Amino acid sequence: MWSFTVYGSILAVFSLSLCAVSANDQHTSDSRGDICDYPNCRPEPQIPASRPPPGGNWLGFGAEVYNNHWAGSDSLIDITSVKTLATVCQKKYEPGLSASPLIEDGVAYYNTFGGLLVALDYENCKERWTLNVTELILRVKGNSDGVLATGGALASRSTPVADGDVLYFGTLARALAVAVNKRSGKIIDTLEIGNHPLAILTQSPTVYNHRVFFGVSTTESGGPAADPSYNLTHHGSMNAVELRHGRLSLVWTTDMIPPGANFSGASVWGSQPSIDPIRNQVFIGTGQLFSLPDEFAECQDANKNLRVQMEHLANEPCLPRNVYQTSVLALDIDTGEINWYRTLGALDAWNAACIPQYFGGGPGDPPGPNCPKNIGNDTDFGMAPAFVLGSEYTPRQKDIIVAGQKNGNLYAFSAQTGTILWAINAAPGGLEGGLSWGIAVDKDTVYYTGINTDRHNFTLFPSNQTVSNSIFGAVNLKDGSPKWQIGAPRNMSSTVIPVVVNDVVLTGTSGRWEEGSLSAVGPGDFIALNKFTGEILRDDVLDAFFHAGIAVVQEYVMFGTGYGGLEAAQNGSFNVLKIGSARPASGGDPGDSGNNIAELERKKDELAKGKMDLRKKIEELEKQADELDRMRDEL
Repeated sequence: MWSFTVYGSILAVFSLSLCAVSANDQHTSDSRGDICDYPNCRPEPQIPASRPPPGGNWLGFGAEVYNNHWAGSDSLIDITSVKTLATVCQKKYEPGLSASPLIEDGVAYYNTFGGLLVALDYENCKERWTLNVTELILRVKGNSDGVLATGGALASRSTPVADGDVLYFGTLARALAVAVNKRSGKIIDTLEIGNHPLAILTQSPTVYNHRVFFGVSTTESGGPAADPSYNLTHHGSMNAVELRHGRLSLVWTTDMIPPGANFSGASVWGSQPSIDPIRNQVFIGTGQLFSLPDEFAECQDANKNLRVQMEHLANEPCLPRNVYQTSVLALDIDTGEINWYRTLGALDAWNAACIPQYFGGGPGDPPGPNCPKNIGNDTDFGMAPAFVLGSEYTPRQKDIIVAGQKNGNLYAFSAQTGTILWAINAAPGGLEGGLSWGIAVDKDTVYYTGINTDRHNFTLFPSNQTVSNSIFGAVNLKDGSPKWQIGAPRNMSSTVIPVVVNDVVLTGTSGRWEEGSLSAVGPGDFIALNKFTGEILRDDVLDAFFHAGIAVVQEYVMFGTGYGGLEAAQNGSFNVLKIGSARPASGGDPGDSGNNIAELERKKDELAKGKMDLRKKIEELEKQADELDRMRDEL
């Protein structure tokens, strides 16, 4: 795993001393206010609908626990109204922000790269409160030099989640899970996740049944570019946390590499874990390895000329057991036990020493000494899957998950077994993608951004036009067949995650490519597409680089611009757009058609929820029948 936009001044950062860094867990607490936490507020488990509940909700990075970026049924954004969107609120930040907001009860909650958590009354464009995340990190973990030596910014880049009156988010530097009073912004508690000094939390958390899920990543991949003798030791992990009586506690940790194994990497870093409420499991994707033992490099050498190895016709002979690199996993929510996993690709070891430009070299120079002998393709899963309830539009009417990989492949898996139901190459691969950060899924279609950082030529469907920049695309949920693809306008680049709302896809471009540049240069664009054809409905130039997720509630669209981290700061803003007062041709109220559609969608969601409850009961009965058969056989 690595993103060009996180490197910047990596050499200067890693030259700082690590002596001031402590890896011990540490709590801090403030006044709790009136907080209801586990176990007093645990409701009966219910199967959520496929979209956020009506009332103006965007409940995390991916809209809700399915991580599908599908706006709520009460949204009024459509092909007609999207053309009337206008900015009604803009807040400037130095630097800007890249994660989408959490939206509840008329308030947008978002983190900035300047180290602020902001609660914004977006209708009135007034901040209710702000929390200084930078001060929080320093208060917990000491002086700034020691914390910055970890390579993590003194900020959060993730989308918060809420459970009642509590907000949860994770920090970059020191990988802190933080619980905050949603009404006041006061800190309730913090907990350091992981036991590595270079751990960071880039993945946004998910909350489900009062349990919060955090994936752990690291800045360690950059270490060998700064120090050729650097010893790579980080192991990625998935973690469940609960707030009990005002204290955050770690419920379970599942390592992606066994403790003590001489591998490093397999970070959990992109988008937001998704939930399968029927089977009580959580889904994640993992990154590549940073390093591996010599004997596995020897295995690669011995097998690299075998046809089954080169064409992936059989299981990769060199893959180690219980090392979950470039994999999709389903974990039990209660225990963290791995229900199933699928590793997609060969043994893949890569770190920043494999790119000469990162340590003063040129494009044709040899890699650094800490680059693996057999350089991997860095084919991370830079996103967690989206969970999709079974319907006539899914393969075999099964519950499925859909995930994209940095090599450009897009997959649909059985949620129950992990069986691959379809797979396509949706876009060219690249160091940043390929497919990364997230996708959008509605009832019958998957929407994606093909980043194409390596600028490969790619032929679009159905136009047969050849492009070498980023693309936007849509495929059939049932079988992965393409519906449409278009190139990002004006040869621009995009890492923007699409959002689907009614008959529109909202997305954008991040900036333009410049010769010799390792990443795109802003400003980016805000773009609306016809979801059935990919036709561009509007294309607006923004104030800065655009990498952020988009959130949609009712008549509003919100997103951030700018960026931060280790590279030169890119100032930006938080933007609130609202549809105008254009009336339909009939002269009726502009909200009537949207409200009628919303009511039909709500009824459909209620029916789907009833079907899912019935399905869960049927599965339980089938399990009981299987157990009776087993007992009968034993007798």
